[in-house]
Amino acid sequence: MNNGIKIKEERERALYAGGASFYFFIILVHFFWAISGPLTKMSYAGFGVSGTDVFELINFAGIRLFGAGVIGLAYCRIRGVHLMPEHFSDFWQIAKLGLIMGVAQYIFFNFGAAFSSGVQTSIISSAGAFCGILISALIFKEDALTRRKLAGCVMGVVAVIILNWEDINMGVTASLFGALLLLLGQISGSFGAAYLKIISRGRSAIWVGGWQSVISGALLMIIGLCGNGSLSFEAGSSAAFSTVVLILTSGISLIISNQLYKYNPLSKVMIFSLLSPVLGVFSSAIMLGESLSSGFVFASLIINCAGVALVTTEK
Repeated sequence: MNNGIKIKEERERALYAGGASFYFFIILVHFFWAISGPLTKMSYAGFGVSGTDVFELINFAGIRLFGAGVIGLAYCRIRGVHLMPEHFSDFWQIAKLGLIMGVAQYIFFNFGAAFSSGVQTSIISSAGAFCGILISALIFKEDALTRRKLAGCVMGVVAVIILNWEDINMGVTASLFGALLLLLGQISGSFGAAYLKIISRGRSAIWVGGWQSVISGALLMIIGLCGNGSLSFEAGSSAAFSTVVLILTSGISLIISNQLYKYNPLSKVMIFSLLSPVLGVFSSAIMLGESLSSGFVFASLIINCAGVALVTTEK
């Protein structure tokens, strides 16, 4: 690594791994991920996506990923980064990352969600933090598994169960096959984050993530179209607006999250995913007018914050 790249990475590390700035960026990313739920529902209405046609969902996910990747690469170009991979080995690494972190994760998740209830999907998705922490401990010696990390993950799962307690009391169906697919989706995403951290050493993590997102987005669109998952534009400008905002926020999230993955222990970054279900409920209540009448939401938020604090304040 030459001195120029080393100095640049030291500056970026100070920005994305620093105390206050780290928390600002991680909260901003999860805010964007939280509002992506309501924005996606609004876009589904405009494109006529039923929510039960998996291939339509995969096609739309491909559009979102592809657009976010283009934004990431445009940012790199503005920063003077050479866009094209210099060697085939570079392209092959990024393609593998796209297959793991994009294609496999989204296919497993969408098919798993089709066979699962919303409660089951929410609870198993909360296990993503545990998958990320465990995989990081297996790959990176400096990110060892500890009791505090395990306790934080357990608190996160408990918080999601509390968040869905009313639905659980009403009786929910459980699918072992759907649960397995959802879990494979979480494992794919966690392995992808670890692999991104490895291959972004000495190069721009945003450039890696941008190409990964473009490649995986294109593949998902092809898979969706091959499964007759075409989208129909019906709602006019309202759907266009929500989709553009969704792609824009996804692109910004890609830029920030890839830098956070690169310069921080994965456990420190991925534990914040425990907050996503609660933030999703708040954003849906604000943007879609959905109910926020239960005190379970606030109890879940408090427990999640405690779990995050256990992991991020370990030292």
